[in-house]
Amino acid sequence: MSKSIMHQKDGSCYLCMRLNLDYDTHKTTEEHHVVFGVQNRTKAEHYGLKVYLCHEHHTEGKYAVHKNYKIARMLQNEAQMRFEAVHPELDWMSVFGRNYKQDEQSVATSQETEDTEPGFRFLEEEEINGTQESRIQRT
Repeated sequence: MSKSIMHQKDGSCYLCMRLNLDYDTHKTTEEHHVVFGVQNRTKAEHYGLKVYLCHEHHTEGKYAVHKNYKIARMLQNEAQMRFEAVHPELDWMSVFGRNYKQDEQSVATSQETEDTEPGFRFLEEEEINGTQESRIQRT
């Protein structure tokens, strides 16, 4: 099993943090492979494209990734951007065969929202490799 390059397994829910700025820990979290499908799930595991979600955000709630297309696409977009940052030597399309990046207008809209709300950040390389304690900072 590969470590996630998107989210550290520490009891926090990726979507609770991303959507609600809720950094509390949960008794249990469920592993979610952001890019799925028979072949892509294995590749997602290999490249660490997974996040940990509370049950509500994984399968049951209104914003559960398995019930909400927009949330699933948001995570896939973030996974693609993170993959491209961590693995610049690899071509996303050659590996996964589908582009999940948002169009420019969607990105501009989400950036306007980010400018007015406290933020969320991806793990740094040192945190992925376990050489530095995980710190989630609000911006």
